[in-house]
Amino acid sequence: MEPRNHGTEEPWNLNYTTPMLHIIVLLAGLAQAAAEPPATTAPVVTAAESAETLKASIAKNTVDTLMKATPIEGGQASVAMLYRTKAETNALIHDHATEIYYILEGSVTLITGGSLKDARESDLTRLGAGMSHSGVHVGGTSRKIQAHDIVIVPGGMAHRFSELDGPIKYLVYRFDPSAKK
Repeated sequence: MEPRNHGTEEPWNLNYTTPMLHIIVLLAGLAQAAAEPPATTAPVVTAAESAETLKASIAKNTVDTLMKATPIEGGQASVAMLYRTKAETNALIHDHATEIYYILEGSVTLITGGSLKDARESDLTRLGAGMSHSGVHVGGTSRKIQAHDIVIVPGGMAHRFSELDGPIKYLVYRFDPSAKK
């Protein structure tokens, strides 16, 4: 599958309804990262843990909750549950971390690409996203995404959810090469 418009500024947006597709995307990313020597056990996020994380995120109005992370060769892989009720007024650029969004529920307008004006440094290591910058989003490509869409946002690309059609629930798989041991 090729990226839309064959451009480097556009993340891929695959619209499939296969329930396990987000797991396949994570496994592909881990395989590409060439995992370290085998660990004694693989991190697992159970359905119960995922549901409890989402419940707590809603109750505490927390947007981004890291569920699990594990070191891999060249950095760290992590998965987070996100529950968003408001559009973002500023955009983010993660210096090195690539994010893969799997939309569980809701629909939004996502802007990717462009640049930041008045950028400020943010350390999002606690969320698995590493060093980042936030600021006013200038330019970029706007598109509507919805449940079961998958979006790949490469490290170094500005991005933000500019409009929400209601609350959105999504998983974010992050691969941060700067989180080396």
